[in-house]
Amino acid sequence: MFLNRLLLQRFRRDLTGSLLILATLMILWLLISGSADWQHFATGLVLMMLLTLFWNQMTVDEQGRTRFNWHQIKLLLRYLGFLELEILKANFVVAYIVLSPKMPISPGLIVLNLNLKRDLTRVLYANSITLTPGTITVDLEDDRLLVHGMTKHHAFGVRNWYLYDIMKDLEESAAE
Repeated sequence: MFLNRLLLQRFRRDLTGSLLILATLMILWLLISGSADWQHFATGLVLMMLLTLFWNQMTVDEQGRTRFNWHQIKLLLRYLGFLELEILKANFVVAYIVLSPKMPISPGLIVLNLNLKRDLTRVLYANSITLTPGTITVDLEDDRLLVHGMTKHHAFGVRNWYLYDIMKDLEESAAE
């Protein structure tokens, strides 16, 4: 009885924010799983509700409001869409380099100074670089990012990556 009351209070603290997180997680659950039968949907709903309850503990501010908004969700989905496109393009480039008889590999390292203030956005950006074939984030310390590229073009291409601008917008919308 006490546990039920506690869980309901956490969910009701910010019903709109909780439903936003729950809906986003359910959409991701259904997209990743690729199945939509009722058992799968019910299991996902239970798991995502529990995850939302635990997430609410971390993402609710002093006024009891969730720090996520629709604009952030839109920017995050835009970011993930462009990231998927970049991963797809990089796969073809790396395949061309590897299958080329001359194999034009010229590894390079670059140090980037990020102006991202939140740990979550810095880690998400660093992981995005690593997910893209041909580049890997070697070190992330404070605002300094060390990136290794399969070619110097890969390494230096990260310097002006348009995904950084989207991540910056995402972080600024969180501050509003």
